[in-house]
Amino acid sequence: MENAKSSNDTTHSLPDEDDMRLPPRRVIHSSDNAKATKIFQASLVILLILLTIGIIFWYQMYGQ
Repeated sequence: MENAKSSNDTTHSLPDEDDMRLPPRRVIHSSDNAKATKIFQASLVILLILLTIGIIFWYQMYGQ
């Protein structure tokens, strides 16, 4: 009789299936693609501006 009682206690003490599920992988290991894309685009804009300034400066010094 005691074995039947203990088996009932273990089935009731187990957590639900929803409680045992892990969160999605994208939640645990989130990707920083958006942040990396913004940094990459900003660096391209800065390089373009620097290149333009460099060409203008070079033309002023040696182009005439």
